[in-house]
Amino acid sequence: MHYELQRAGLSGVLLQLAEVITPGLPLQLRALREYLLAALPDLGLQITPSYTSLLLEYDLLQISHAAFLERLHPLLQGWQAPVLDTTQAAVIEIPVFYDLTTGPDLPRVAEQAGLAVDAVITLHAATAYEVCALGFAPGFAYLASVPLALRTPRLTTPRSRVPAGSVALADQQTAVYPQESPGGWNLIGRTPLRMFDAKRSPPSVLQPGQQVRFVPVDQHTFVQLGGVLDAG
Repeated sequence: MHYELQRAGLSGVLLQLAEVITPGLPLQLRALREYLLAALPDLGLQITPSYTSLLLEYDLLQISHAAFLERLHPLLQGWQAPVLDTTQAAVIEIPVFYDLTTGPDLPRVAEQAGLAVDAVITLHAATAYEVCALGFAPGFAYLASVPLALRTPRLTTPRSRVPAGSVALADQQTAVYPQESPGGWNLIGRTPLRMFDAKRSPPSVLQPGQQVRFVPVDQHTFVQLGGVLDAG
């Protein structure tokens, strides 16, 4: 396995597997993370995945940087990346109410793409996405890749309030805002699902490497499933 290591702060190492994300890489990173946590249970290890890398943070009171690398290298050299068939992976379906009331940027995306709004919805929902990483906010999952025609730049001026459950896209990525927050992505719909709950295990509905598809639902179904529309 090819990899590169870079020191990250006083007690961290950045483990880079690739320069660009490729299909199946998030699943490999997830498998490698689990492997390292199981192999190094005594170091207070924290491992944070990103698109193409893992950030490994260890306890300096238990091991020095040099000693950590001495233990890490043999593990990496002996690890065999699993053969992953993403076509057979279970697909997580997320219901979405695509509408101008929940997706005020649908016209902007449609104009950018040269498509009708209905065609934007159809194309977004017809695509299977892979969870590349979690970040920005708890439970915020970056999904790729958005069809080329729908790739729309972020808003010039971010919104001060984006409702929880908002489905959005920016450039080649799409995502669901798990909580109400500011945000600069293009809003195209809303899901009734609660994407993050600290009381659940795991708290986030989505994890790196999973396959996701958005399923259009009407307003009645959205509300029946617990969705909330803005007043007025």
